[in-house]
Amino acid sequence: MGLISLFILVVLVVGIPSTILYFLYKWLTKKGQKKIGVIILVAIFGFLTYSIYTAIYPSNQFYIDEFEINTGLEFPKSGKITIKDSNYPDQHGDYGSTAIIEFNKIEYEQLKTNIASLKNFQVDTTRQGIGITTECRKLTKGYSKNDFEIIYYNTEKEWFKVAFLRNKKTIIFERCSS
Repeated sequence: MGLISLFILVVLVVGIPSTILYFLYKWLTKKGQKKIGVIILVAIFGFLTYSIYTAIYPSNQFYIDEFEINTGLEFPKSGKITIKDSNYPDQHGDYGSTAIIEFNKIEYEQLKTNIASLKNFQVDTTRQGIGITTECRKLTKGYSKNDFEIIYYNTEKEWFKVAFLRNKKTIIFERCSS
């Protein structure tokens, strides 16, 4: 992201709302409602801080949603996201996200069967495998190609792959748009 784009983003996301809040606070103070002004100021500032934080560090629900949207399957109940990473969307809204998820062995096998049966998923036979995004390469640097049992990719999405590991309990998904 260029310096000018970053400046514009800061002005739009921080500068304008802060200016509006300042004038709202001043107006309420003049009306004798200083406590209400402070409460509104703190509440909106808290909301903005939370929104910015979760945009940079998404919650587990973000990764669950990514999985469900890109597979069309419900996230298995035993699924536990052990490691996750994503980058902040660029000016075009493109981003990458990766998660390493552990399941119990039964749900792991069921998930593998379900994805294999989906019309829009195929076995990935390319040399690339997973790891197109910086986030995925960072999270999977401790894994070798021998650790992967099978990798499926979604033929209808820009880049979405699910790798099933030979330990029969772990998957890694990678999503990238560009």
